[in-house]
Amino acid sequence: MPFDDGDDDDAPVGGAPLPLEDRLWRHPSELGAPQSGTATAAPAPSESSSSKVWAVAVVAGLIGSALSLGVVAVSGRFSTDVVEKPVVERVAVRPIAELSSPSGKSGQGVIAIAKSVAPAIARVEVKGGGDDKVASAILVRTDGYLATNAHVVAQAKSVQVVLSDGTVLTAQVVGTDPMTDVAILKIERDQLPVAVLGTATDLESGQPAISIGSPLGPAGGPSVTVGVISGLGRRVKSSDGTDLRDMIQTDSPTATTSSGGALCDSSGAVIGMTTAIATADDPAANALGYAIPIEILRAAADDIIATGVAHHSWLGVEGADLDATDAKNMGLSGGAKVTNVVDNSPASIAGLQSNDVITSLDGARVASMSAFVVALRGHHPGDSITVEVMRDAKPVTMVITLGERTHA
Repeated sequence: MPFDDGDDDDAPVGGAPLPLEDRLWRHPSELGAPQSGTATAAPAPSESSSSKVWAVAVVAGLIGSALSLGVVAVSGRFSTDVVEKPVVERVAVRPIAELSSPSGKSGQGVIAIAKSVAPAIARVEVKGGGDDKVASAILVRTDGYLATNAHVVAQAKSVQVVLSDGTVLTAQVVGTDPMTDVAILKIERDQLPVAVLGTATDLESGQPAISIGSPLGPAGGPSVTVGVISGLGRRVKSSDGTDLRDMIQTDSPTATTSSGGALCDSSGAVIGMTTAIATADDPAANALGYAIPIEILRAAADDIIATGVAHHSWLGVEGADLDATDAKNMGLSGGAKVTNVVDNSPASIAGLQSNDVITSLDGARVASMSAFVVALRGHHPGDSITVEVMRDAKPVTMVITLGERTHA
């Protein structure tokens, strides 16, 4: 399926990207590299300094332990209640439990993953808009921020969140983004269990996927389905008719009560947020499940938490996966082939051309167009990205400043 990123939209370049401290996550290229230099021998510590050295060693050990568990702390900046307490996001560093077979339909791996992720999945009860709705949400920050689907809370008059321990709390809708079907909720509670966030940029069709939603009843456990990723970069319509792009497709349908839940990989890391697509005019969609890639969710959440509104980057190209034969002839393992560049778009201004093959983004290898799009949509309008392409069998590097897409 050809890819486009809203290239019919001749939108102006967006504002400056959010400060690092206002983001839910960091792109690896923003973490920086250790400074190199010549090592010098340190003088032997005196007796008077030995206790200080010991104290530093203890603190360093504690920091190392925290990092080995994949816990990254960033300071809260959105209210006086959060400033004095660390806000934590968990990122995938090591597996929770690998699945024992490609199908992942049985075994202790799925049970362990479900038990580990379930505390970070909440039940959402919505009143308003003509009928009541029940769905799921993912706890993404310890200070009470949750992600769910925009269509779940559309026209909501009141929203309640039921935590895994049965606690019922009133939730505020911080903001919604129908373009990605992402909404952010806020509850007045901190030190909450949060999900381990992974990445969707290296997914492949056929790999196991586990969907975890809220329990069907107060006494029930989480709703768990297991299948495989059956497609990437899909374009489908949400239940309210919005055209959703770059979706992860699975062979397990998503129940309405699990909409807003977590799609996990075989290590237990969350790679997407499930969304119920079921539509009367597309019976085939009812037999499949779809999820919003985690990078797209993160980008929308960053903006909504900071400003109440999501902003979407725009490059201005159409493309497809590089054909396997062409890849072999070019000596590449994969890539994203550009089939069209919109006039006066950020891509056009930077010099990107049709038939260019994108091979890397900010130094990270690009294996397919769908992977490139997911990585691209993790950026904000105004971000500068470095793209490497193969043009006429020669490598070309260019820097592109992303614009802003204003409609789907």
